[in-house]
Formats: sequence, structure tokens, C-alpha cells
Amino acid sequence: MTQFIDANVIVKAFTENEDKEKCRISLSAKFITNTLCLVEAYHAISIIKNDKMYAANAIKSLFKSDGIIIELNKNLLFESFKRIDKYELNIFDLIHYVTALIYNCSKFLSYDRHFNGLEITRSEP
Repeated sequence: MTQFIDANVIVKAFTENEDKEKCRISLSAKFITNTLCLVEAYHAISIIKNDKMYAANAIKSLFKSDGIIIELNKNLLFESFKRIDKYELNIFDLIHYVTALIYNCSKFLSYDRHFNGLEITRSEP
């Protein structure tokens, strides 16, 4: 089974922090993420690095990885809205979590603790 990678793991992989290498290793394995995560990560990286081109190149590099990038489309959005009352997550995190559910991810890789206690185990790189 594959792990879902949240935006904050992607951000940490491309910015200076103590978790950078662990996050990069996670991105070198097979993973699933979605286009919304990529947009969130791009935005954060561009602010942290103050460099839009660096952020764009970082995200584009994931297109060449072993990762599967799921597009945010109306079906994924609809599936997320169907579960809006089941989970105490904001809509962005709900879309990420529902992506992981639909694609049978075995693990949810994130530094966000509000994913704790759900059907898919959250872990950190």
C-alpha cells in the first residue's frame, strides 16, 4: 500500500529545517498526493524562500517522481462534501484525507496532529 503525503511534508522537503532530509526520503518512495497539496506547498515554499521560481521548480520536480498526483476534480470534491459532518477537518484537509481514503493509502504522512485518531494512521517522516 501507498502513503499519502500532506503539503507540510512537501514544504519541509524543500525548505531549511531539521526534518528536511526525512521528508525528502519520503518523497523518493512511492506516494500519493493531490493537486491541492501541491498548490498549498507551492504557496508556502514561495513565501518561505521568497522565490516563486524555486517553489515552482520544487513542485515540478515531483512530476518526475514515483508519486501519484491525484487531480482535484468535482468527483473528489463531491466525495469530500459527503463526509463533511463525519470529520472535524477544514475543507482543504478533508479533501486530502478523502483522497487518501479513496486511494486506499495505508498511512497519512503529515505533521498535522488533527489527522490523529482517524481510519488511516497519521505518522511523521
